[in-house]
Amino acid sequence: MDKYLEYYNTTKNGNLTQVLEDSFQEDLQSYNDFSEIRLGILAHDLKFSFKQSHERGVSLNAEYMFSVPQNAFFQMIFSPHPHFGVSINSGPGTSMAYTGLTWEFPVFTNWFVDVMLGGAIHNGHTNKQTTHRKNYGARVLFHSGLALGYVFQERHTISLMVNHISGAKLCTPNPGFTDFGLRYGYRF
Repeated sequence: MDKYLEYYNTTKNGNLTQVLEDSFQEDLQSYNDFSEIRLGILAHDLKFSFKQSHERGVSLNAEYMFSVPQNAFFQMIFSPHPHFGVSINSGPGTSMAYTGLTWEFPVFTNWFVDVMLGGAIHNGHTNKQTTHRKNYGARVLFHSGLALGYVFQERHTISLMVNHISGAKLCTPNPGFTDFGLRYGYRF
């Protein structure tokens, strides 16, 4: 009830934008007050047609997502979770370790969308291409990802994930790779 009285009083004084922004930040911060471990299996090096591109195999993915740090900087950038993870290729394809930030947004009851940005280091080639491996042009690349997930029994999640690394056209060649798959998570 206090939020509504504050809303009513501030709309009379012209501070509606600030109240809505503060409310959004508070709701997002309380929603994101958890840590999570995620495990999954991803099809490796897919094209947009969902066919394998050059490298083969599947990638086993493990990721730890930390609680959102409670400081002004993280609140200013919409409360992302720091994360680190690995994707280990089951065949001769490229494996990677990555770190960065995950923004998780609730979209419907129990549904969420994740947006991930960061960096990755991989074990692929950087100066030649072979039958089973691409030439990535650099050892350290940008990492990005998207996920659509569902929370069940309060602590469990299941999500579809797209995981991508590339040099963002800052190195040559710049083939990158994209993995797609399913992950299970447990929230602490």
